Amino acid sequence: MITLVLICLAPPVCLLASLWGFFSVMATASCGSDCGAAVEVALPLMIFSPWVIWLVVTVWAIVRLVKKRPAVRVMLLGLVVATVLYVAANVVMFVALG
Repeated sequence: MITLVLICLAPPVCLLASLWGFFSVMATASCGSDCGAAVEVALPLMIFSPWVIWLVVTVWAIVRLVKKRPAVRVMLLGLVVATVLYVAANVVMFVALG
């Protein structure tokens, strides 16, 4: 039950995270086209990584549910991995921009 709730609540959170990534592009306006490789890697990570991680852990959790195994840990692991990756991408981008 909790796994299904987490699967359903994750997409709005992913949407908000991706929107923050899209709006972070405006922070790169001051450096023009030469922001550096760190920013060019951080922005796609901020936009796409929440969705990729959600998709992977959702499929993994559904497979575990079908096999009658607990899947809450899978969703929580995905939450932790997505959060760490997202925060790291934010830190790299804003440190690179100064």
